[in-house]
Amino acid sequence: MYINHPLIKPNTLESRTYQELIVAKALEKNTLCVLGTGLGKTVIATLTIAGVLSKRDGKVLIIAPSRPLVEQHYNSLKNFLNIPEKEIVVLTGKIPPEKRKKLWRTGKVFVATPQIVENDIVAGRVPVDDFVLLIVDEAHHTTGNHSYTFVASTFKGKVRVLGLTASPGSDIDRVLEVCENLGIEHVEIRTPEDPDVRKYVKTVKIRTVKVKLPREYQECIELIRSALKERLKILRDCKLIHSIVVNRSELLALQRRVMEIEGESKYELIRVVSEAIKLDYAVEILECQGKDAFLNYFERLGSQNTRSAREIVRDPKVLKAVYKLRTLDIDHPKLDKLLEIVKDILSKNRKEKIIVFAQYRDTVEKIVNLLRENKIGALPFMGQSNRGGKGMSQKEQIKTLERFKGDDSINVLVSTSVSEEGIDITSVNYVIFYEPVPSEIRFIQRKGRASRGEGGECIILITENTRDEAYYWSAIQKERNMKRILKEMVKTLNKKLREKKKDYRGPLDAYLEEETSSKVEEEKKPKIVIDHREKNIGKLLFGRAELEFRNLEFGDYILSDRVIVERKTSEDFENSIIDKRLFKQLKELKNYERPILIIEGDRFERLEENVIKGAILSIVLDYHIPILFSKSPEETADILLKLAEREQLKNKRPVEIRTGKKPMSLRERQRFIVESFPDVGPVTAENLLLSFETIENIVNASEEELMKVEGVGKATARKIKEVLTERYTKSPTP
Repeated sequence: MYINHPLIKPNTLESRTYQELIVAKALEKNTLCVLGTGLGKTVIATLTIAGVLSKRDGKVLIIAPSRPLVEQHYNSLKNFLNIPEKEIVVLTGKIPPEKRKKLWRTGKVFVATPQIVENDIVAGRVPVDDFVLLIVDEAHHTTGNHSYTFVASTFKGKVRVLGLTASPGSDIDRVLEVCENLGIEHVEIRTPEDPDVRKYVKTVKIRTVKVKLPREYQECIELIRSALKERLKILRDCKLIHSIVVNRSELLALQRRVMEIEGESKYELIRVVSEAIKLDYAVEILECQGKDAFLNYFERLGSQNTRSAREIVRDPKVLKAVYKLRTLDIDHPKLDKLLEIVKDILSKNRKEKIIVFAQYRDTVEKIVNLLRENKIGALPFMGQSNRGGKGMSQKEQIKTLERFKGDDSINVLVSTSVSEEGIDITSVNYVIFYEPVPSEIRFIQRKGRASRGEGGECIILITENTRDEAYYWSAIQKERNMKRILKEMVKTLNKKLREKKKDYRGPLDAYLEEETSSKVEEEKKPKIVIDHREKNIGKLLFGRAELEFRNLEFGDYILSDRVIVERKTSEDFENSIIDKRLFKQLKELKNYERPILIIEGDRFERLEENVIKGAILSIVLDYHIPILFSKSPEETADILLKLAEREQLKNKRPVEIRTGKKPMSLRERQRFIVESFPDVGPVTAENLLLSFETIENIVNASEEELMKVEGVGKATARKIKEVLTERYTKSPTP
């Protein structure tokens, strides 16, 4: 039986009782819906839209984590919703900002990634008050500093919210964080074991296939492990770890702890921990991916200009392993086993569709090439281009999925994690994991791709006696825990949410209760002009200041007619010293009367400590630019806000954007001319002008007189006189 509703196209949606019960709750309260893959979260979203819009006039927003998933929602809404197609709008970064602003005003139902929505909210393009419903697909992302969280916080308390996820995780506190961030009041959970769902569930059989590493691989792995143990012994001797047997999570936690250490040994220990993490990662790649992926990783390390990377690529044990692998003509045994499995599946049904998941893009390419060499139609599917240039545009992703679905000559889609979430690939009965994943959320999502057809098989390749086995059992255990917790979670969650609701006052409640106070505060907000590349800080300032995004010629933030701020992370600060951008940028800042430099973070890896200190002293003493140090983006935002409030609210200074270079004062012109002399910097130029008073006197001075000035030695004095007295001759004809 089909659903009959004026906003649903006739004969398009089949009626399922559990879906209608969930929608009924979603229309009554902000609801988180936890529902397995293939059980119709898209249908629930569509019915909720129809229900809300039939009662209230307004706009609807759906956010989803990837462009292919956004397109999928868009196509579903066009097929199911009985509203004009032109009112259903997909928003992407390729649409110019001004056009997006217009679309936000004219559209009715919007589908976008959270990053696009976040950017437009911060830039003031989204009419938030016009919306009545927010639907958050893959809602488990709404934690921490994710764009999901920012979008949710903007709409929270103002609209009805529906969160959708197949796998919220096994940690009840994490689920509560998602609920808190979304303003959820009620949770609806359905598992495959529930009576009203069971008949719609497609069973997925899990099969593990184990392979053994060749002896040559094991020898190389031992060499790299030996290099890793050397670093771990240093950390143990410094009493930072108790044993040289540690895992990746412990190393990452140690890296954060070492960052907080005070003293001269800090940067040396940071380097050692960084090397240990890189070597541990190298072991995993060789164990689970193979020699080509490992050698590619080694090449990337060689191109990095960090001391930790340089130490690894020069390590004798690592170099010995690299040499052995380069001369070795043996691939990882997973490749042959994968080919064997695919051939066996296709021998039973030549038109079968298979998804292979691999963690790394290098591995995806290798698998695709192997299958094509064996006359098997295969397509790669991965995220957008990274620094190495590998990747697919959003259009290529969508085109690839369409071809995989519609082209009978294509049997295999080889994908990175980009296709784990939500993407509807019909009639796939086989999913192959090239390696296990320890996350129960990703494990469930990958496995769920095999439940789109009549129920299928999930085949997991495992390298014996490697972390493949640990990752597999970790995911299995976490999934079991999640299923157990989900059964117990509904009552516990809903009880805790009811308790929270008693104390909860959303932004809308606060506004209604303190309308007068809020209006006064709003009038007192300072204005901050932000360079368009600084949107992360803009997000932290949103709601606290009036923001204007511009393409600034110099500086990152303009706080008044005299204060401009350049922000640099510690990494960017180092890079700008190396590529000589820094001092050019500082000169440009002098267009404003009171320029300021903010250095965010203290993790300096590329340059020695004395170089960093020398640059800082030069900025303060030579350029007369004060430096403010910040520990985090949040602290940077606080500093900017305080500076803007002081300039505009206390000192009543206007905000003024200056373009081009301001005319030099006479003193600046004099210093500029003297600084052009050989080996003369800002300090020496100042000393020369103070000693001789005029440029004419400097020009007429003898070498001996010049040498009396602090900072001018014999060689510098000779070079100055040579430039001033040597006859200018015409350049010889080549």
